[in-house]
Amino acid sequence: MSRGTWIGVFVGVILVGLGLAVITALATNGPGTTTTSSPSTTSVPGQFDLPFALRSDTLALAKHQKNLLVGIAAKAGGPIEVAAVRAEDPVSADEIEISVDGKPVEAGSCGRGCFSVAKPVVDGRPSVVEVHTGSSSLSFALPRRLPPSGASAFARARRTMAALGSYHFTERLSSGQGAIFTRLDVQAPDRLRLRTDSGFRSVIMGGTRWDFLDGRWQRQRFPGLNVREVLMWYQARTPRVVRRDANGDVELAAFSLKPVPSWFTLTVEPSGRVTQARMNAPSHFMLHRYSKFDQGAKVTPPR
Repeated sequence: MSRGTWIGVFVGVILVGLGLAVITALATNGPGTTTTSSPSTTSVPGQFDLPFALRSDTLALAKHQKNLLVGIAAKAGGPIEVAAVRAEDPVSADEIEISVDGKPVEAGSCGRGCFSVAKPVVDGRPSVVEVHTGSSSLSFALPRRLPPSGASAFARARRTMAALGSYHFTERLSSGQGAIFTRLDVQAPDRLRLRTDSGFRSVIMGGTRWDFLDGRWQRQRFPGLNVREVLMWYQARTPRVVRRDANGDVELAAFSLKPVPSWFTLTVEPSGRVTQARMNAPSHFMLHRYSKFDQGAKVTPPR
């Protein structure tokens, strides 16, 4: 995917508030024309299924290597479901090998790009799941027991971040090759300013949006934005505490169907503020770092 298209994708993420709605018009055809999509199930054309991901008794984790995404949903006591997608294409059964604790295992199908392994895991003993496809290999260390629920920490994070008057964050967005870096300022309830490292700029204030295109600011109507929609992880589910730090921070792992099936890891302070969020989804690998909480950032019309 071209750099220009990725800028369009990112602007779609922010401006429409649908998370990963794919919008390339801003990068290709100019402002004013958008195309969006928002799936409602774990089955997305060209992507993957993962039936266990939203079960309350599973741990959902993901990693990527270049444009290969591998995610798992491990049920307490087994089995394990593994989803593998390279770019936008599910990995086929003849391209994948799975091992548990160093021993190759047979995998059945659990849907598009989904492989089920009937092995006892998270049952009192630690396990290592390794997934090999082509020259790529990714491994997951599973704990002895299902990590505790992170529901209360996640709910606090949602409340705290949605209640902020302003904050700043940076984003790194990659398809697995190259990346776009963006700086954003958010002011509640409906203002946002962003600038990518390539120079694209946009400002939203209520029902108006300005985009800096062709050397000038272009103004157009905008349907509105609630700043919590900027938080890509806001609608994630089944959070689990996978790490606790000495300073009280917790790391949560969670899975989401909206706007597309995605795995998240969040670092949440005791205050409920999120300092870092990472997302893994097919061809979309994002890292957000949040800062300057309620430090008076002002989003004003561009000049």
